[in-house]
Amino acid sequence: METTVKMINGFSAEGIMNTVTAIQGNPEIAKFELRAKNNWISGGHNRSYIQGFYGACQEDTSRETPFVYDNDEPPVLLGENKGANPGEVLLHGLLACMTTAMVLLAAGKGIEVSGVSSSIEGDIDLQGFLGMDPGVQKEFSQIRVKFNIEGASDEEKEQLLNFAKQSPVFNTLINPVDVQVSVQ
Repeated sequence: METTVKMINGFSAEGIMNTVTAIQGNPEIAKFELRAKNNWISGGHNRSYIQGFYGACQEDTSRETPFVYDNDEPPVLLGENKGANPGEVLLHGLLACMTTAMVLLAAGKGIEVSGVSSSIEGDIDLQGFLGMDPGVQKEFSQIRVKFNIEGASDEEKEQLLNFAKQSPVFNTLINPVDVQVSVQ
Protein backbone atom coordinates (compact mmCIF):
# COMPACT_ATOMS: atom_id res chain seq x y z
CA MET A 1 0.00 0.00 0.00
CA GLU A 2 1.42 3.33 -1.08
CA THR A 3 0.94 6.39 1.10
CA THR A 4 1.06 9.84 -0.38
CA VAL A 5 2.61 12.69 1.60
CA LYS A 6 0.66 15.89 1.08
CA MET A 7 3.10 18.64 0.22
CA ILE A 8 2.27 22.35 0.35
CA ASN A 9 4.88 24.82 -0.91
CA GLY A 10 7.51 22.07 -0.64
CA PHE A 11 6.71 21.28 3.01
CA SER A 12 5.02 18.16 4.37
CA ALA A 13 1.62 19.14 5.78
CA GLU A 14 1.90 16.27 8.26
CA GLY A 15 5.41 17.39 9.25
CA ILE A 16 4.14 20.89 10.01
CA MET A 17 1.28 19.49 12.12
CA ASN A 18 3.62 17.11 13.97
CA THR A 19 6.06 19.93 14.74
CA VAL A 20 3.32 22.22 16.08
CA THR A 21 1.84 19.39 18.18
CA ALA A 22 5.27 18.50 19.60
CA ILE A 23 5.95 22.14 20.56
CA GLN A 24 2.51 22.44 22.16
CA GLY A 25 3.35 19.35 24.25
CA ASN A 26 6.85 20.58 25.16
CA PRO A 27 7.67 24.26 24.47
CA GLU A 28 11.40 23.55 25.14
CA ILE A 29 11.51 21.89 21.68
CA ALA A 30 11.13 25.33 20.09
CA LYS A 31 14.30 26.76 21.65
CA PHE A 32 17.33 26.82 19.35
CA GLU A 33 20.92 28.03 19.62
CA LEU A 34 22.36 28.72 16.17
CA ARG A 35 26.13 29.07 15.76
CA ALA A 36 28.82 30.18 13.35
CA LYS A 37 32.61 30.41 13.50
CA ASN A 38 34.83 32.78 11.53
CA ASN A 39 38.53 33.09 10.72
CA TRP A 40 40.16 36.22 9.32
CA ILE A 41 42.38 35.50 6.30
CA SER A 42 43.72 38.85 5.05
CA GLY A 43 42.42 42.37 4.48
CA GLY A 44 38.63 42.21 4.26
CA HIS A 45 38.68 38.47 3.47
CA ASN A 46 37.43 36.13 6.18
CA ARG A 47 35.72 32.74 6.16
CA SER A 48 32.72 31.57 8.16
CA TYR A 49 31.84 27.98 9.03
CA ILE A 50 28.34 26.91 9.98
CA GLN A 51 27.71 23.36 11.13
CA GLY A 52 26.34 22.46 14.56
CA PHE A 53 23.41 23.91 16.45
CA TYR A 54 21.25 23.02 19.40
CA GLY A 55 17.53 22.55 18.76
CA ALA A 56 14.57 20.31 19.50
CA CYS A 57 16.18 19.57 22.90
CA GLN A 58 19.35 18.09 21.43
CA GLU A 59 22.62 18.83 19.70
CA ASP A 60 22.19 18.50 15.94
CA THR A 61 24.56 16.11 14.14
CA SER A 62 22.89 16.05 10.71
CA ARG A 63 25.60 18.12 9.01
CA GLU A 64 28.67 15.99 8.36
CA THR A 65 30.62 18.93 6.94
CA PRO A 66 30.18 22.64 7.62
CA PHE A 67 28.75 25.17 5.21
CA VAL A 68 31.62 27.49 4.28
CA TYR A 69 31.12 31.14 3.33
CA ASP A 70 33.87 33.46 2.20
CA ASN A 71 33.33 37.14 2.98
CA ASP A 72 35.27 40.03 1.49
CA GLU A 73 34.83 43.53 0.15
CA PRO A 74 34.77 44.83 -3.42
CA PRO A 75 37.91 46.66 -4.61
CA VAL A 76 36.26 50.06 -4.03
CA LEU A 77 36.12 49.06 -0.33
CA LEU A 78 39.73 47.78 -0.38
CA GLY A 79 38.87 44.10 -0.90
CA GLU A 80 39.40 41.53 -3.60
CA ASN A 81 35.82 40.29 -4.22
CA LYS A 82 36.49 36.85 -2.70
CA GLY A 83 32.95 36.82 -1.33
CA ALA A 84 29.95 38.99 -0.59
CA ASN A 85 30.57 41.66 2.03
CA PRO A 86 28.94 41.22 5.46
CA GLY A 87 26.24 43.84 4.72
CA GLU A 88 25.25 41.89 1.60
CA VAL A 89 25.24 38.67 3.64
CA LEU A 90 22.91 40.33 6.17
CA LEU A 91 20.57 41.40 3.33
CA HIS A 92 20.67 37.85 1.93
CA GLY A 93 19.85 36.42 5.37
CA LEU A 94 16.92 38.79 5.78
CA LEU A 95 15.51 38.06 2.33
CA ALA A 96 15.97 34.29 2.69
CA CYS A 97 14.39 34.20 6.16
CA MET A 98 11.41 36.31 5.11
CA THR A 99 10.83 34.10 2.06
CA THR A 100 11.04 30.88 4.07
CA ALA A 101 8.77 32.29 6.78
CA MET A 102 6.23 33.31 4.14
CA VAL A 103 5.97 29.97 2.35
CA LEU A 104 6.23 27.83 5.50
CA LEU A 105 3.55 29.73 7.42
CA ALA A 106 1.39 29.80 4.29
CA ALA A 107 1.74 26.01 4.02
CA GLY A 108 0.72 25.70 7.66
CA LYS A 109 -2.50 27.59 6.82
CA GLY A 110 -3.07 25.51 3.69
CA ILE A 111 -2.26 28.37 1.30
CA GLU A 112 -0.47 27.17 -1.82
CA VAL A 113 1.88 29.61 -3.51
CA SER A 114 2.95 29.02 -7.11
CA GLY A 115 5.97 31.32 -7.10
CA VAL A 116 7.87 33.87 -5.04
CA SER A 117 10.74 36.06 -6.17
CA SER A 118 12.15 38.97 -4.25
CA SER A 119 14.75 41.69 -4.18
CA ILE A 120 16.35 43.74 -1.44
CA GLU A 121 18.27 47.01 -1.25
CA GLY A 122 19.95 48.62 1.73
CA ASP A 123 21.37 52.12 2.14
CA ILE A 124 24.47 52.75 4.25
CA ASP A 125 26.79 55.76 4.58
CA LEU A 126 30.35 54.70 5.46
CA GLN A 127 31.09 58.05 7.13
CA GLY A 128 29.40 56.67 10.27
CA PHE A 129 31.42 53.43 10.29
CA LEU A 130 34.67 55.30 9.63
CA GLY A 131 33.96 57.75 12.45
CA MET A 132 34.18 60.73 10.07
CA ASP A 133 30.82 62.22 11.03
CA PRO A 134 29.23 61.42 14.42
CA GLY A 135 25.88 62.56 13.01
CA VAL A 136 25.82 59.71 10.49
CA GLN A 137 24.53 56.39 11.77
CA LYS A 138 26.74 53.30 11.45
CA GLU A 139 23.90 50.96 10.49
CA PHE A 140 21.74 50.77 7.37
CA SER A 141 19.51 53.83 7.19
CA GLN A 142 16.85 51.97 5.22
CA ILE A 143 16.26 48.48 3.84
CA ARG A 144 13.68 47.92 1.10
CA VAL A 145 12.26 44.44 0.43
CA LYS A 146 10.04 43.72 -2.57
CA PHE A 147 8.19 40.47 -3.19
CA ASN A 148 6.62 39.22 -6.40
CA ILE A 149 4.10 36.54 -5.44
CA GLU A 150 2.44 34.38 -8.08
CA GLY A 151 -0.79 32.43 -7.73
CA ALA A 152 -2.30 34.43 -4.87
CA SER A 153 -5.16 36.90 -4.63
CA ASP A 154 -4.56 40.45 -3.36
CA GLU A 155 -6.00 39.42 0.03
CA GLU A 156 -3.72 36.38 0.19
CA LYS A 157 -0.73 38.53 -0.79
CA GLU A 158 -1.35 40.78 2.24
CA GLN A 159 -1.55 37.70 4.47
CA LEU A 160 1.66 36.35 2.90
CA LEU A 161 3.48 39.65 3.56
CA ASN A 162 2.37 39.42 7.20
CA PHE A 163 3.79 35.87 7.32
CA ALA A 164 7.09 37.18 5.91
CA LYS A 165 7.19 39.77 8.69
CA GLN A 166 7.12 36.94 11.26
CA SER A 167 10.67 36.06 10.15
CA PRO A 168 13.07 35.85 13.11
CA VAL A 169 15.74 37.77 11.15
CA PHE A 170 13.25 40.54 10.25
CA ASN A 171 12.22 40.83 13.88
CA THR A 172 15.84 40.83 15.07
CA LEU A 173 16.52 43.81 12.81
CA ILE A 174 13.46 45.85 13.78
CA ASN A 175 13.68 45.17 17.54
CA PRO A 176 16.63 45.82 19.82
CA VAL A 177 18.52 42.64 20.69
CA ASP A 178 21.08 42.05 23.42
CA VAL A 179 24.42 41.34 21.70
CA GLN A 180 27.21 40.26 24.05
CA VAL A 181 30.77 40.84 22.75
CA SER A 182 33.87 39.53 24.55
CA VAL A 183 37.48 38.38 24.09
CA GLN A 184 38.57 34.87 25.12
